[in-house]
Parts: sequence; structure tokens; C-alpha cells
Amino acid sequence: MTSKAGKINLPKFDGPSALIIMDGCGVREEEAYNCVALAQTPFLDCLSHGICALTRDPRTRNIFEETSYTELIAVGPPVGMPEGAKGSTAVGHEVLSGVDYSHPMHQINSAIHDGVLVNPLIDEAIDYAVANNSAIHLLGLVSNNQEHSHIVHLYAILRRIVQRGGHKIRIHYFSDGRGTPPFSAPRFLEDLNDMFLMISTGEELTKERTVDFKIATIGGRDITMNRSAESWYKTEATFRAIIEGLGPRMDRPEAALKEAYDKGLTDQYVTPTVLGDYQGVENHDVLIHWNFRKDRGEFLMRMLVDPVIDLTERLKDSPDDTYKELKRFERWKNKPDLYYDTLHIVGLVEYYRGMNCPVAFLEPVQDISLGKVLSLYGCHQWRVSGVDKAKALTLLSGNKVGAPLSGEERITIPLPPDLRSYIKEYDQHKGEQGFKLEPYRKYPKIEIEDLTDKVVEIIEAGDSKTLVLVNLCNPDMVGHTGDVSAGIQAMMAVDKALERIVISVRARGGFALITADHGNIEEMITEDGELNTFHTSNKVPFFMVGPPKMKLRQGGTLKDVAPTFLALLLGREIEEVKKGMKGKPLFLNGG
Repeated sequence: MTSKAGKINLPKFDGPSALIIMDGCGVREEEAYNCVALAQTPFLDCLSHGICALTRDPRTRNIFEETSYTELIAVGPPVGMPEGAKGSTAVGHEVLSGVDYSHPMHQINSAIHDGVLVNPLIDEAIDYAVANNSAIHLLGLVSNNQEHSHIVHLYAILRRIVQRGGHKIRIHYFSDGRGTPPFSAPRFLEDLNDMFLMISTGEELTKERTVDFKIATIGGRDITMNRSAESWYKTEATFRAIIEGLGPRMDRPEAALKEAYDKGLTDQYVTPTVLGDYQGVENHDVLIHWNFRKDRGEFLMRMLVDPVIDLTERLKDSPDDTYKELKRFERWKNKPDLYYDTLHIVGLVEYYRGMNCPVAFLEPVQDISLGKVLSLYGCHQWRVSGVDKAKALTLLSGNKVGAPLSGEERITIPLPPDLRSYIKEYDQHKGEQGFKLEPYRKYPKIEIEDLTDKVVEIIEAGDSKTLVLVNLCNPDMVGHTGDVSAGIQAMMAVDKALERIVISVRARGGFALITADHGNIEEMITEDGELNTFHTSNKVPFFMVGPPKMKLRQGGTLKDVAPTFLALLLGREIEEVKKGMKGKPLFLNGG
């Protein structure tokens, strides 16, 4: 039986199907420092080129004849991003959901006039500090990566603070080294100090009014922007440094960076360090988290603003053993004179649904998405990932979904015990003998073997209403280490996982789409010869396995994946998708 989508006859699929996202796996022709090209990946070679002799399973050799391939645009204006902004897991998954995506930078940039950010909720926070003669704390990633933040936004907020009479500013400096070169923090620190000097000698100020700028804490993004539920202790280390001034102490941020570099650590692993005489926040202080990406802002904001009862339960229920016996989380246990309710806390964006504080830039609710359509049509959708990308898969339902939809199951595969143990020991001893390698350099398979076992189990027990939405994090998480050898091992593990999952899907009569959210692991060196630990602007692969081989449209984008998946699943383009999604099926004559 066939159904029509445009002029393409689509077969009917009677078994479970899958959307597999190879997180951080782009397309690049050059082989040098390209872990996709350098790795032995017989399954991907078979899908791409029909070179199937070396595949591990003889059933793979038939799959090439039912595989169609194209490449997709993953960054830039075609997917709702500003020119120059880098792709990311969060953006990629939201675009893959089929929503009419608009990057938060559009909203923020439109509020900047003559280098000054003007927003009523930011102004209200500044005025609160001015009225109480208190400090304004700015928390965020000091970087130009345009993935989590943009240093231009920090400068625009600083100018607004000075314009409205703020006189005491404390910077909580999250160093990058992942979305930027690994040892680039000193450059941004110098830029920030230059901006301090420019503002402190600006026309807005007089001899009678000066501005007291200080970098109060510094810490690497792996810790300060932790998003793993297995590592809440990292978030608390950041929290204690900011709120109570607790942690290792040094005179200057340069000293903290030097200590990290002397141990062979990159910017993202700098230990949260308290600087100078900083003693934490005081009553009536203002805190503004100015990152614009949600997933790596959520945990710190929860620790800052969630009701203590809710936060305590969340910590106790987490896989982080640190909180197993927690009775009550104490926000200010070492500052008895702090009245926490006097703090004025603002998020630049809503880092998670229902965030308990003012939000400067709210996103519109998105009415239609891949997840919502699957739920509407009674599908049982399983979302399977490791701990690092669990939040990302929720974005396949759009940006405003908190609890699972009807028919949705979320499965987070824990890290293997040896890796979990190493991560905790690494955080205590990083740079010392035996702890020179970053965790995902040492364990590039991460949790992929256990994840694959679970996905295959779901497929083998499923039916035509069973959909598995899978994130394979290895290309991205290992790509961020800049280690080519580890990257090759990661891609080999991904290849084995893809083969097992796709063969299982086809054996049960379903189809599989394989793509990525952005590039990373295919380009592990910059044009300047530095290690490339950050995302690329390359196109990403798109494989369609199941329907007879056909020519797919060129020039497609991530927006087209959800309409393609739904057309294959339902056998036709439905009106809700035609009207609500900007993307079109990738069948050559179907869009």
C-alpha cells in the first residue's frame, strides 16, 4: 500500500521508527583533523557510498538500496539564527522540532540602542540597586561565541547600569574555552578590563560619581554552567562562591587562570575561585544572569530562585550522591545576616518553564511541534539520551514544554560507574598525575553502549505507533575536548550504535532518519592552527532509511526534518503541519 505526499509514493511502515540525532556531527570534505573521515565507520560508509563489504552485520548490505541522502543547513538565517551565531544543541533540537524558531539574540539585539540595552525589567533591577545603594552582580559566560552568550550583551547591560546611576558592579566571570579556543579567557578578560576603563572615564560620570567595578569570582563553564543532574555539586560550588564568597581564593582572575593552565587545564575547567576581598552578596543586592541559552543556565537559576522545598526534593531525587541524605538545602548557611528575600534576581531569558523570578525577554509559545503532533496522533514516543543531552530532547516539543506530553516517555541513561567515579575524582584532582585527561577524552564512548541496548530493547518490543527519538552525544561532547584520537574512537562507537539501531528498526518494518543538530567533530582545528573545541557552521548529514532510494532536495535545513519524519510516519502531509511548520518534506517533488 502506498500513500502520496506531493508526487512521491510513500510506503506504509508497520513497525517502530526512529529519529537519531548525532549531536555535533557535521560534513566536511577535508580529512585533516576530521574525525568523521579518519574513523573506521563501515556502517556510515555503506549508507553514504554503498561500500558495504566491511560492515559487521550482513543485513546492512541491503540497506544501501533503501537509503537516501542529502545535507542540511544547520546555522544562520535559514534556521532562524542571526548571521554569525553558532549552531548549538539547544537551537538545533528546537529547529528540528519543526517550530517557527527565532533565536533569542534577535529579541535582545533589537533592545540594544547605541550600545545600551534597554529593557523594563533590567531597568527595574538597576533602579532597585540604586535605591538601596547596593551592588549589581552580573553572572554569565564572558565570550563572543554567540552560542550561550555574547560579550556585546554584557557591555550593553554595563552601559545601562552606568546610565541609570548604578555604582557598584560585581562580575561573576564564567570562562569559556569550549565555544572559543581552549585558552582564550585572558583575551576576553583584557577586553572586559578595557571596557571597565572606558566606562569609568565616560561622559556619564563625574568626579563626584564613580563606578566600582570588580571581578568577584571566576570559574570555568563546565562547572559554572553545569547541566548534568549527576553533578549538582558543581552548581553548588558556583553558587557558594557567588552567594557566600566561599571557595579557593586568589587576588586576581589572572592568577586563577594561570593555576589552571599550569595544570594543563583549559578555560572550561577553571575551579570556581573567589577573588580579592569579595565576601558574597549583601542584602538588597541585584543578580542578573545574562546568558541567553537555556539549558546551561537552568541549574544555577534553580539553585538561586526555586522554593527551597522543591529544590531540596530535586537534589535528593537526583543521581548525584552528594545529596542522598539532604534534609533541607540551606541557601545562606554561612551568612547569617543575609536576608535572601531582599535579593532581586533576574534572568535574561526563561531558562526553564515556571522560573520563579522576573524574565527580561520572554519567548512566544509555539503551537505546533514534532512532539505535539506525535502526541496528537496517539504515538508512543520514547526520548532516549545520556545525562548531558536530556534537556535537549525535550525541545523536540518546542520551547515551552515542561512535563512529558501524553504518550511521551523520557529515558536518561546514566554514565557508566567508572566514568562517573572519574569525573568526581577529576574535579578534585584535575591536572595532577593520573588526572591529566578530561573525562570524555579518557572515556569517549560515554554511555553509548548502554543507550543503544535500551533503544534496541524499545524497538524490539514496539509497534507502528512506537517512535524513538535518540540523541547520541559523543561527537559533540568528545569534539569539545579537541582530542582527535578520542574523537575517532567516539565516531567508531557512534557507527556501531547506528548499525544496531537501524538494523533493528528495519527488521521490525519501520524507518529511520539520521541527522545532526550542528557540526563539531568534523573540524578539530581552526584556521589559525589552534585546537577547535567549538561548534562549526558546516552542513550536517541527513540519511533516510526505509523508503526506496530517491533523490532528496538540496538546500534543505533542519526545519525540514520534522515535516519529513511526519510525512513518512503518517503516509501524507497533514494540514496542521503544512500550515504550522515552515519546513517542507525533503522529497524532491514533495515540498
